[in-house]
Amino acid sequence: MSEAVGYLRVSTREQGRSGLGLAAQRCEIEAFRAREGFSVRSWHQDVQTGAGTDALLLRPGLAAALKDAKATRCPLVISKLDRLSRNVHFISGLMEHRVHFVVAELGKDRDDFTLHIWASLAEQERKMTSERTRAGLAAAKAKGVKLGQVARSKAEQRRCSRLANAANSKAAMERAEAYRAHVEWALRQPGIRERPISLRLAADALNERNIPSPRGGRWGGEQLKRLGNRLGLRHPPAGKRKTFGQRPHHRKRWVLG
Repeated sequence: MSEAVGYLRVSTREQGRSGLGLAAQRCEIEAFRAREGFSVRSWHQDVQTGAGTDALLLRPGLAAALKDAKATRCPLVISKLDRLSRNVHFISGLMEHRVHFVVAELGKDRDDFTLHIWASLAEQERKMTSERTRAGLAAAKAKGVKLGQVARSKAEQRRCSRLANAANSKAAMERAEAYRAHVEWALRQPGIRERPISLRLAADALNERNIPSPRGGRWGGEQLKRLGNRLGLRHPPAGKRKTFGQRPHHRKRWVLG
Protein backbone atom coordinates (compact mmCIF):
# COMPACT_ATOMS: atom_id res chain seq x y z
CA MET A 1 0.00 0.00 0.00
CA SER A 2 1.18 3.52 -0.78
CA GLU A 3 -1.42 5.53 1.16
CA ALA A 4 -3.72 4.94 4.11
CA VAL A 5 -6.29 6.74 6.25
CA GLY A 6 -5.41 7.04 9.94
CA TYR A 7 -7.93 6.68 12.76
CA LEU A 8 -7.46 7.41 16.49
CA ARG A 9 -9.85 6.98 19.42
CA VAL A 10 -9.86 7.47 23.18
CA SER A 11 -12.73 6.66 25.50
CA THR A 12 -12.91 9.76 27.71
CA ARG A 13 -12.79 13.49 27.23
CA GLU A 14 -10.04 13.69 29.84
CA GLN A 15 -7.80 11.61 27.59
CA GLY A 16 -8.91 13.72 24.66
CA ARG A 17 -7.97 16.98 26.37
CA SER A 18 -4.62 15.67 27.60
CA GLY A 19 -3.76 14.29 24.17
CA LEU A 20 -1.76 11.49 25.73
CA GLY A 21 -3.85 8.64 24.37
CA LEU A 22 -4.27 10.19 20.93
CA ALA A 23 -0.60 11.19 20.70
CA ALA A 24 0.55 7.69 21.66
CA GLN A 25 -1.66 6.08 19.01
CA ARG A 26 -0.48 8.48 16.34
CA CYS A 27 3.13 7.81 17.31
CA GLU A 28 2.59 4.05 16.91
CA ILE A 29 0.99 4.53 13.49
CA GLU A 30 3.75 6.89 12.38
CA ALA A 31 6.41 4.36 13.40
CA PHE A 32 4.51 1.63 11.54
CA ARG A 33 4.23 3.93 8.49
CA ALA A 34 7.99 4.55 8.50
CA ARG A 35 8.73 0.80 8.66
CA GLU A 36 6.31 -0.15 5.90
CA GLY A 37 6.97 2.84 3.62
CA PHE A 38 3.51 4.32 3.09
CA SER A 39 1.99 7.73 3.76
CA VAL A 40 -1.09 8.73 5.77
CA ARG A 41 -3.28 10.92 3.55
CA SER A 42 -5.68 12.02 6.31
CA TRP A 43 -6.31 11.62 10.04
CA HIS A 44 -9.62 11.15 11.85
CA GLN A 45 -10.30 10.79 15.54
CA ASP A 46 -13.04 10.34 18.14
CA VAL A 47 -13.26 10.96 21.86
CA GLN A 48 -16.03 8.48 22.54
CA THR A 49 -16.67 5.07 24.03
CA GLY A 50 -16.59 2.09 21.70
CA ALA A 51 -19.54 0.39 23.41
CA GLY A 52 -23.25 0.52 22.66
CA THR A 53 -25.57 -0.47 19.85
CA ASP A 54 -25.31 3.00 18.31
CA ALA A 55 -21.51 3.21 18.63
CA LEU A 56 -20.94 4.17 14.99
CA LEU A 57 -23.56 6.94 15.16
CA LEU A 58 -21.75 8.43 18.15
CA ARG A 59 -18.36 8.32 16.40
CA PRO A 60 -18.44 10.79 13.51
CA GLY A 61 -14.67 10.52 13.14
CA LEU A 62 -14.91 6.80 12.33
CA ALA A 63 -17.80 7.39 9.93
CA ALA A 64 -15.73 10.03 8.10
CA ALA A 65 -12.66 7.76 8.07
CA LEU A 66 -14.67 4.91 6.53
CA LYS A 67 -16.10 7.23 3.89
CA ASP A 68 -12.66 8.64 3.09
CA ALA A 69 -11.03 5.21 2.88
CA LYS A 70 -13.79 3.80 0.68
CA ALA A 71 -13.75 6.80 -1.67
CA THR A 72 -9.97 6.68 -2.13
CA ARG A 73 -9.72 2.87 -1.98
CA CYS A 74 -7.16 3.15 0.78
CA PRO A 75 -6.87 0.94 3.87
CA LEU A 76 -7.81 2.34 7.26
CA VAL A 77 -4.93 2.02 9.71
CA ILE A 78 -5.28 1.94 13.52
CA SER A 79 -2.75 1.36 16.28
CA LYS A 80 -4.61 -1.46 18.07
CA LEU A 81 -7.74 -3.42 17.22
CA ASP A 82 -9.58 -2.27 20.36
CA ARG A 83 -9.44 1.31 19.01
CA LEU A 84 -12.26 0.11 16.76
CA SER A 85 -14.02 -2.02 19.35
CA ARG A 86 -13.77 -5.19 21.42
CA ASN A 87 -17.12 -6.32 20.09
CA VAL A 88 -16.89 -8.94 17.32
CA HIS A 89 -20.35 -8.11 15.94
CA PHE A 90 -19.50 -4.41 15.66
CA ILE A 91 -16.18 -5.10 13.88
CA SER A 92 -17.92 -7.51 11.50
CA GLY A 93 -20.41 -4.76 10.66
CA LEU A 94 -17.56 -2.35 9.92
CA MET A 95 -16.02 -4.85 7.52
CA GLU A 96 -19.24 -4.79 5.49
CA HIS A 97 -18.24 -1.27 4.42
CA ARG A 98 -15.66 -3.01 2.16
CA VAL A 99 -12.78 -1.14 3.72
CA HIS A 100 -9.56 -2.97 4.47
CA PHE A 101 -8.37 -2.50 8.08
CA VAL A 102 -4.69 -2.51 8.97
CA VAL A 103 -3.67 -2.84 12.63
CA ALA A 104 -0.18 -1.50 13.30
CA GLU A 105 0.26 -3.82 16.26
CA LEU A 106 -0.48 -6.91 14.12
CA GLY A 107 1.23 -5.94 10.85
CA LYS A 108 -0.10 -5.14 7.39
CA ASP A 109 -0.57 -8.69 6.10
CA ARG A 110 -3.48 -9.69 8.35
CA ASP A 111 -6.64 -10.65 6.51
CA ASP A 112 -10.23 -10.22 7.73
CA PHE A 113 -10.33 -13.78 9.09
CA THR A 114 -7.31 -13.09 11.32
CA LEU A 115 -8.83 -9.82 12.52
CA HIS A 116 -12.02 -11.70 13.46
CA ILE A 117 -9.95 -14.09 15.57
CA TRP A 118 -8.13 -11.27 17.34
CA ALA A 119 -11.42 -9.45 17.92
CA SER A 120 -12.88 -12.63 19.45
CA LEU A 121 -9.87 -12.92 21.77
CA ALA A 122 -10.20 -9.27 22.81
CA GLU A 123 -13.91 -9.72 23.53
CA GLN A 124 -13.24 -12.87 25.54
CA GLU A 125 -10.50 -11.09 27.51
CA ARG A 126 -12.94 -8.30 28.36
CA LYS A 127 -15.52 -10.83 29.57
CA MET A 128 -12.95 -12.70 31.68
CA THR A 129 -11.74 -9.44 33.24
CA SER A 130 -15.33 -8.54 34.12
CA GLU A 131 -15.93 -11.99 35.65
CA ARG A 132 -12.74 -11.75 37.75
CA THR A 133 -13.76 -8.31 38.97
CA ARG A 134 -17.23 -9.54 40.00
CA ALA A 135 -15.73 -12.55 41.77
CA GLY A 136 -13.29 -10.35 43.68
CA LEU A 137 -16.04 -7.96 44.76
CA ALA A 138 -18.22 -10.86 45.89
CA ALA A 139 -15.35 -12.30 47.98
CA ALA A 140 -14.70 -8.91 49.58
CA LYS A 141 -18.39 -8.46 50.35
CA ALA A 142 -18.53 -11.89 51.97
CA LYS A 143 -15.74 -10.76 54.31
CA GLY A 144 -17.80 -7.77 55.38
CA VAL A 145 -15.95 -5.16 53.34
CA LYS A 146 -18.17 -2.19 52.48
CA LEU A 147 -18.31 -1.55 48.76
CA GLY A 148 -19.56 1.19 46.53
CA GLN A 149 -21.41 4.23 47.80
CA VAL A 150 -21.98 2.73 51.24
CA ALA A 151 -18.26 3.05 51.98
CA ARG A 152 -18.31 6.78 51.21
CA SER A 153 -19.34 9.70 53.34
CA LYS A 154 -22.72 11.38 52.79
CA ALA A 155 -21.03 14.40 51.21
CA GLU A 156 -19.05 12.18 48.86
CA GLN A 157 -22.19 10.26 47.94
CA ARG A 158 -23.96 13.49 47.03
CA ARG A 159 -20.99 14.62 44.96
CA CYS A 160 -20.85 11.30 43.10
CA SER A 161 -24.58 11.47 42.50
CA ARG A 162 -24.27 14.94 40.96
CA LEU A 163 -21.40 13.78 38.75
CA ALA A 164 -23.36 10.69 37.65
CA ASN A 165 -26.44 12.77 36.79
CA ALA A 166 -24.31 15.21 34.82
CA ALA A 167 -22.61 12.35 32.96
CA ASN A 168 -25.97 10.74 32.15
CA SER A 169 -27.36 14.03 30.85
CA LYS A 170 -24.24 14.56 28.76
CA ALA A 171 -24.44 11.06 27.30
CA ALA A 172 -28.14 11.52 26.52
CA MET A 173 -27.37 14.77 24.72
CA GLU A 174 -24.61 13.13 22.69
CA ARG A 175 -27.00 10.35 21.66
CA ALA A 176 -29.59 12.95 20.67
CA GLU A 177 -27.04 14.91 18.62
CA ALA A 178 -26.27 11.74 16.67
CA TYR A 179 -29.90 11.79 15.45
CA ARG A 180 -30.21 15.55 14.88
CA ALA A 181 -30.02 15.32 11.08
CA HIS A 182 -32.74 12.63 10.97
CA VAL A 183 -35.05 14.51 13.35
CA GLU A 184 -34.64 17.82 11.53
CA TRP A 185 -35.36 16.12 8.19
CA ALA A 186 -38.52 14.45 9.52
CA LEU A 187 -39.88 17.67 11.04
CA ARG A 188 -39.27 19.57 7.78
CA GLN A 189 -41.52 17.27 5.78
CA PRO A 190 -44.80 18.80 4.53
CA GLY A 191 -47.90 18.18 6.57
CA ILE A 192 -51.53 17.95 5.54
CA ARG A 193 -52.96 20.99 3.72
CA GLU A 194 -49.76 23.00 4.11
CA ARG A 195 -49.83 22.72 7.90
CA PRO A 196 -46.73 21.61 9.89
CA ILE A 197 -46.34 17.86 9.86
CA SER A 198 -47.68 16.01 12.87
CA LEU A 199 -45.25 14.14 15.10
CA ARG A 200 -46.92 10.84 14.23
CA LEU A 201 -46.48 11.38 10.49
CA ALA A 202 -42.90 12.56 11.02
CA ALA A 203 -42.19 9.36 12.95
CA ASP A 204 -43.79 7.34 10.14
CA ALA A 205 -41.47 9.07 7.64
CA LEU A 206 -38.44 7.91 9.60
CA ASN A 207 -39.83 4.37 9.81
CA GLU A 208 -40.43 4.32 6.05
CA ARG A 209 -36.75 5.15 5.51
CA ASN A 210 -35.80 2.23 7.81
CA ILE A 211 -33.98 4.53 10.23
CA PRO A 212 -33.91 2.79 13.64
CA SER A 213 -34.77 4.76 16.74
CA PRO A 214 -32.14 5.27 19.49
CA ARG A 215 -33.46 2.11 21.15
CA GLY A 216 -33.17 0.17 17.91
CA GLY A 217 -36.92 -0.11 17.25
CA ARG A 218 -39.55 1.93 15.44
CA TRP A 219 -40.16 5.63 15.95
CA GLY A 220 -43.21 7.00 17.74
CA GLY A 221 -44.59 10.51 17.94
CA GLU A 222 -43.90 10.99 21.66
CA GLN A 223 -40.37 9.66 21.32
CA LEU A 224 -39.69 12.07 18.46
CA LYS A 225 -41.13 14.92 20.52
CA ARG A 226 -38.86 14.17 23.50
CA LEU A 227 -35.80 13.94 21.27
CA GLY A 228 -36.72 17.17 19.48
CA ASN A 229 -37.20 19.00 22.78
CA ARG A 230 -33.79 17.79 23.99
CA LEU A 231 -32.24 19.17 20.80
CA GLY A 232 -34.09 22.47 21.16
CA LEU A 233 -36.27 21.87 18.09
CA ARG A 234 -39.60 23.44 19.04
CA HIS A 235 -41.92 21.94 16.46
CA PRO A 236 -45.25 23.78 16.10
CA PRO A 237 -48.38 21.65 16.56
CA ALA A 238 -50.06 20.39 13.42
CA GLY A 239 -53.26 22.11 14.51
CA LYS A 240 -56.84 20.98 14.49
CA ARG A 241 -59.03 21.06 11.46
CA LYS A 242 -61.47 23.96 11.48
CA THR A 243 -65.11 23.40 10.60
CA PHE A 244 -66.47 26.39 8.71
CA GLY A 245 -70.11 27.44 8.86
CA GLN A 246 -70.63 25.93 12.27
CA ARG A 247 -72.14 28.24 14.85
CA PRO A 248 -70.31 28.42 18.16
CA HIS A 249 -71.90 26.47 20.97
CA HIS A 250 -73.22 28.58 23.84
CA ARG A 251 -74.18 27.28 27.21
CA LYS A 252 -77.86 27.68 27.93
CA ARG A 253 -78.79 30.02 30.75
CA TRP A 254 -81.83 29.15 32.84
CA VAL A 255 -83.75 31.95 34.40
CA LEU A 256 -85.74 31.02 37.45
CA GLY A 257 -89.02 32.90 37.74
